[in-house]
Amino acid sequence: MPDSTDPATAENREAILAEILTLRRILAERAASCPGFDRDGGEDVVLMRLCSGLTLAAWDALAREHHLLDWLVMPLRGHPLPYIRRIQKTIRELAHLSDHDHLTGLANRAAFERTLAAELERSTRNGTALSMAILDLDDFKAINDTHGHPCGDEVLRRVAAVLAEAKRTYDFAARIGGEEFALVLPGLGLSRAETAVRRIVSAVAALHVDCGQAAPDLRVTASAGLACTKGKVPLTRDDLFGAADRALYEAKSQGKNRVVKAPLVDLVLPPEDTLVGADEKKFLFTGS
Repeated sequence: MPDSTDPATAENREAILAEILTLRRILAERAASCPGFDRDGGEDVVLMRLCSGLTLAAWDALAREHHLLDWLVMPLRGHPLPYIRRIQKTIRELAHLSDHDHLTGLANRAAFERTLAAELERSTRNGTALSMAILDLDDFKAINDTHGHPCGDEVLRRVAAVLAEAKRTYDFAARIGGEEFALVLPGLGLSRAETAVRRIVSAVAALHVDCGQAAPDLRVTASAGLACTKGKVPLTRDDLFGAADRALYEAKSQGKNRVVKAPLVDLVLPPEDTLVGADEKKFLFTGS
C-alpha cells in the first residue's frame, strides 16, 4: 500500500496544489496593491518548496491539469544539465506567452506599445516614414450575441490569420483589444500603407467563417483608421495612435467596411479635446 504521507499520493498532491494556488493568489494581490510595481524591472525573487517523493512525471501532470506551467521545477538528484535546459525552454515559452495573445497568436497590446514606441524613435532618428493602422471588426458584439462566443473566437482567429499572412516580414501585427487589431508598418508612407490596409480589409470581407449549423457561412467586415509620420518631427506613441483612432472613428461614421486615413501627423497635431470619447466610440462601434 502507498504511504499516506507520501506527497506523490493524490491526497498530498492536492495539498501541494492548494498551497501553490494560495501562494499565487497572495502574490498577485500583493503585486496589485504595490504602487509602482513593475513586472519587467527590479529584482527577481525565487521561492523554493521541497516536495519529497513528487516525481517530475507527477508534477507535469499536475501542472498541465491546473495551468501551473509558469512554475519551474528541478529535481535534487541526477545531473542538473537536462533540467536546466528544461527550465530555459520554459522561460522562453513564458516570454513568448507574455507578449502574445493566447487566442490568436498575434502580439498583445503590451508588445504592440513597446514596438510602436521603438519604431517611432527609429523613424524620428532616421527621418523615415512610419505608418500604423487600427482595425476594428464591424458589429462584432452582434456576432457574439447571436452565434455565441466560440463563433466570435473563430472569427478573431480567422481575421488574425489574414493579418499574419498579409503583413511583410518586418511589419508588426497585434490584437490590442477585444475585436481590435493594430498594424505597425515601418518604412511605408501614407499611400503605400493605404494600399496595404485596403487589401487587408478586403481580405477580411472575403472571409467565409463556418460557425456550425446555425451559421455555416458567416461573413464579417472591418473598418480601419490609418495614420502616418514622415519622421520629420518627434512624436509620441499617443500622437500616432490617436490619429489612427480618430480615423477609425471616421471610418465607422462613414458606414464601416472601409479605410480612412488621417492627415500626416507631422503636420497636424490636434488638441486633446478632439479625442474620441468612449461613449461615442461605443455607439458607433456596437450600435448601442
